[in-house]
Amino acid sequence: MLKLNRNLLDHPEHFDDEIREYRDSSRYIPTALERLLYELAGHRCTICSAPWMEIHHIEELSDGGKTEFNNLIVLCPNCHTRVHREKTPTKNELKNYKQKQEIAYELPILSRLTTPEKELIVELARLSSNNQVAFSKRFAESIKALSGDLAVTKYRQEIGLVHLQESSMLTVELEHCVGLGERELHSVVLNARFTGKGIKWVRYLLATERLPS
Repeated sequence: MLKLNRNLLDHPEHFDDEIREYRDSSRYIPTALERLLYELAGHRCTICSAPWMEIHHIEELSDGGKTEFNNLIVLCPNCHTRVHREKTPTKNELKNYKQKQEIAYELPILSRLTTPEKELIVELARLSSNNQVAFSKRFAESIKALSGDLAVTKYRQEIGLVHLQESSMLTVELEHCVGLGERELHSVVLNARFTGKGIKWVRYLLATERLPS
């Protein structure tokens, strides 16, 4: 029987590996997987937010779909019937609903992004999936009249990546800070890297043609 380890849920993108890796060709959905899907949907229909829940296979089993996390979405009976009878929303639209739902905790507000943040997002979106995971960028600057810690804090703000950091889309870590004294010149080098949540979000922006310009 699958078990959900609550200790692993420190971020929205961190789910129990065993549950996320479960894959079967039968219609049976393990209880732990069912609960995870309901919790992620807020115990409501993903489309209309009605408080009645059924689980739909985005790619039908008869078409080669599997009973697995990425192919399952929570719908109410009305939306479920509409999907089957009218094909609305489409499979691609349901996949986008699913992808957005998975990363929809504290999403950044696009209008608040700085120019450096927008440039990083576009740069990441141009890469292949494997290269996205390995992508990082270094920033270097010299700042006068600040001690080491203050120089780092000031430069984090000056390079303009704070909004993505606050939304857990990006980590910006200190590589080194070299200074001669309390009031002397400090050389600061920071390394920026997208989190798993950030990569999923950028892929969602790309799929829905919402990349910042």
